[in-house]
Parts: sequence; C-alpha cells; structure tokens
Amino acid sequence: MKHRFLLGIAIVFSISVWGQSNINKTIMLDGKKRDYIIHLPEKYQSLKNIPVIIVLHGSGGKADGAQKFCMLDGPADKYGYIVIYPQAIYKNWNIPEISGYGKIDSNANDLHFISALIDSTVAFYNGDSTRVFATGISRGGKLSLYLAYKLNSKFRAIAPVCASITRDMEDEYTFNRPMPVLLINGTADPLVNYNGGYGKMNTGQYIGPGFDMLPIEELVNKLKKLNHCDTTQVITNIPDKNPSDGCTATKYFYKSNAAPVEFIKITGGGHTWPGGFQYMPKFIVGNTCQDFSAADEIINFFNLFLK
Repeated sequence: MKHRFLLGIAIVFSISVWGQSNINKTIMLDGKKRDYIIHLPEKYQSLKNIPVIIVLHGSGGKADGAQKFCMLDGPADKYGYIVIYPQAIYKNWNIPEISGYGKIDSNANDLHFISALIDSTVAFYNGDSTRVFATGISRGGKLSLYLAYKLNSKFRAIAPVCASITRDMEDEYTFNRPMPVLLINGTADPLVNYNGGYGKMNTGQYIGPGFDMLPIEELVNKLKKLNHCDTTQVITNIPDKNPSDGCTATKYFYKSNAAPVEFIKITGGGHTWPGGFQYMPKFIVGNTCQDFSAADEIINFFNLFLK
C-alpha cells in the first residue's frame, strides 16, 4: 500500500504539467527510487487508447541518452504514440538470467518497474493496455526479449536491436501467446557476436553461462517456431544509400497468422543503432549502418499491430 501511495504522488505531480511534451518523472517502487521520461503526443488529453512504446537503454546508458540516441520521438509523434524511457539503477538492467557488464542491483525488480510504468500510463495518460510495445539496444534489447518471455501478456510486439538470449535460456524461453518480433543485428557486432558465444571483447569475469549468447540466426529460427511462422520468407535488399559506412542490409520477413517475425541482417554492422551516430570508435563497437533508420523500421513494424 505504501508503494502505491508513493506512486500516486508522482503521478499527481505530472498531471499539473500535461501541456509538456516531455516529463521527467520519479517514483518509489519496491523501496527504490526509479526515474523515467515520458514523451506525450500533441493534445494527448483529448485522445483515447493511445499506443505505448517502452524504450530501453543499454548498459551504462540513461533515459535521456536513449531518447536522443534512438531518435524515436519524431516517428512516434507522427503516428500518435506515447514513448516511455525508463532508467535502470546503476545504469544497468537487472535481467536475472542474463549477466551484464559493470555494477547491477540484483535486488532491483525491473520487470515490476516496467509493468508499473505501463499500468500508470494506461491509468493516467490514456494509454492502451492492448497496444504496448518494447524496443531497446544491447542490454535494453535483451531486456525487451526477456519482457516478451516473462511479461508476455503486457506486450503486443517487441523490436530488440543488437541483442540475443543466452544459450542456457534457449530451452526454457517461450511465449504464453505468439509475440511479433523485429530483430536488428550486425554480423560484425563485437559485443553480441552474430555467431554466438561471449563476444570478442569478453574476457576474465565476463566469461560464463550468463554471457554465452545464442547465435542470431538460431534465435530467429526459435522465434519463427514459437510464432508458428510460414516456412517461406520474403527477402528485401535495403538500398545501399551510404556505401562508405561499410555495411549493407537485408530484410527477412516470415509470415504468420498469429505473429510475424522480421529480421534485418546488417552485413558488416556493429553494436550500433542504424541511422544513428557513431557513439564510440569503430574499433570498439564496429560500423554504424546509415542505409536505413532503425527508428523508422521499428515504428513501421509496430504500426502493423495498431488495429
């Protein structure tokens, strides 16, 4: 009851600034201070059943950094989404079955945090509980895959970037109901190795079951099986608009009556956000594909499930 009361205090404060497009918010949940940003569409007060996107930053990231880095607000505004940017404690999501770099609060219940944000957005900002989506990069992408597994009923579709699940999770990973998934991965990702394993930069303490990732194409096949996808695939070569970026991209679409799977394979792509900026040197994270916008592709995929 105490946590509900404190959550209510934070929400009442936000109502007084309804006219803003962005609201920085703090709530107390499970005895911990949690921060996030909510981006609201224009005139949202007059709208009903607004679709919601949860955007999850990577390790070492923050909510405001994800908002700038992922560049989703513009495309989301065009179609009237609410966009929520949660922030992890110590800048690192606690995913019980997937190890992470740096300090992690093992007592942080990030599933409860995300679930509470969805519930409050539905209750106070006209969010639609049947049209909630998740995306993120790196550990944020891994968390979106975990949410589809553990909070399946809360989400309509997910779009992880530069992410996979661990080999140890492969057998148990499932959906209570089919979940549409868009995966975006680079073949030259040094952190989430396309061919699976520990990644080129994992050494010492970063070797162990929680870091041993499933190869991307094996993950695609598992998702196709979970979603009962057609065996045929629709292949689209994305135009090489920027030959100097060291990347080319191909889109694979697997039809399903319940939930399609889409996979964008970036040949030569690194641990980066397509269409974004080179946030670290190439020798650390690899190439950033500039042939398409990840933000646009994600919104277009989510738009398939608005009806």
